[in-house]
Amino acid sequence: MRSAQKSAYWAASKLRLLFAWAAIAILFAASKMHAQDDLTTQNGSSALNGGWITGPASNPLSLLNGPANRTFGKTVPYDFPDFHPMTSLDRRLPHWIAFQAEERLRFEGYQDGSFQPGNNDSYLLNRLRLEADLRPASWIRFSAQVQDARPMYQKPPYGPPNENRWDLKLAYTELGNPMKHSISVRIGRQLINYNNTIIASSEWRNQGRSYDAVVTNLQNGRFHLGVFAASVVDPLASGISHHQQGNNVYGIYGRFTSVIPKSDLEPFVLWHVQPSVVIDPAASSARGKQNLRAFGVRWKGQLHPAFEYSVQGVFEEGTQGSEPIRAWATSDGVAYQKQSWWSQPRVFAQFDYASGSSNPAAGVHRTFDSIYPTTHDRFGITDILGWQNIQSYRVGGTVSPHVRLTFTAQYLDFHRAQQNDELYNNTGTAIGHGIAAYGKNIGDEADVYSWYEINRHFNIGAGYGHLGAGSFLQHLAGIPAYSNFYVALNFKDNGQIAH
Repeated sequence: MRSAQKSAYWAASKLRLLFAWAAIAILFAASKMHAQDDLTTQNGSSALNGGWITGPASNPLSLLNGPANRTFGKTVPYDFPDFHPMTSLDRRLPHWIAFQAEERLRFEGYQDGSFQPGNNDSYLLNRLRLEADLRPASWIRFSAQVQDARPMYQKPPYGPPNENRWDLKLAYTELGNPMKHSISVRIGRQLINYNNTIIASSEWRNQGRSYDAVVTNLQNGRFHLGVFAASVVDPLASGISHHQQGNNVYGIYGRFTSVIPKSDLEPFVLWHVQPSVVIDPAASSARGKQNLRAFGVRWKGQLHPAFEYSVQGVFEEGTQGSEPIRAWATSDGVAYQKQSWWSQPRVFAQFDYASGSSNPAAGVHRTFDSIYPTTHDRFGITDILGWQNIQSYRVGGTVSPHVRLTFTAQYLDFHRAQQNDELYNNTGTAIGHGIAAYGKNIGDEADVYSWYEINRHFNIGAGYGHLGAGSFLQHLAGIPAYSNFYVALNFKDNGQIAH
């Protein structure tokens, strides 16, 4: 009886929520509004003006195509002439058609992969994306993008995330021009990146992440709103990928600009349902349906131009199989930069916490679910750990000895939030194998990396990460450390998509 009452309560709550947001949408449509820049769908950055509180490795492609998305946006000339074949082509074409291109070549390698001694490899990753955009009228656009992502010289077996050959990465219709209109709707396969920590496109992966979705974006002065229903695409090694039936995420993401001076307030609600998940990996392999609701808010801003901050809290509830969900997480960062000094030194600190289950057999699921995040750089560039049952401290600094060159060094200290819960990797998979008795200390990581902007559309970078095993990892696999490196060349030419 109580279960039926609960279901009826949540059904009524959802209806009230939908009616409330529908009313807001009608008010938007009836009011006079200004154009939006589409940042709500394409920019999940933690800093106020499109950059990152921490280092620029969080999204190296954001360094390209203009200062709005750069960590260190500069307007001075580049060292080398620009190369923009798509832009040059688009200028010669009719105004209603445009093309885009993206190419990434990355050489990377690791030692003691998957915490297995002697498991070493190095290989090339190549990713090519080609896009066509048709805009027969100012209020409608059709976009399609193909992707060919594949490894070379890698140890088999192949497959995602490194191999995703000739897939349909994007295919959507956009009603309303987000550069000119206050209301726009995207229907089809697309990118979603409202908040890099929990609902993002994860571009560091060779395949990236896209969604089959319907997304509505609205803006009224200082108020931005995104409402979406999406299913993440499950990539295939070759051919057109599809989403998993029944694995859906629904969201409402808001952004209030300058309600508090020089800051953005971003409240959001996410609802994630999956047909089959492991209910509690630390207790058993039993599976059940997930019905998860996440309520969160992020507050990011500047106390003055040199000091930036970002504070975020997320609470989760719902059911995991027959267990109620009670989980929470926080991600907080600060940065200080002396722009008047040589090399413009910038120091940053970050704290991340995601709850775990102190007693997995107690019948309450307390392990936080990070849904669809980007974890690269935030939990180190070794890309091992995820935002679940973890307590992470991060400090570092970036210098820019040249206007287009940055060097970053950082140190991270990792602990499990709860000793009796598993260790989880960056895909949310439990990798602790039930070892609970060897303490919370996962290990610590030291990273160094650099990026250089060759011109507006090219950048090159390299990095090295070293994860030293703490007491837990040493008992888990007997390895003293895990390390990786990369050298990457990125090219991205968005063409004349706004013409």
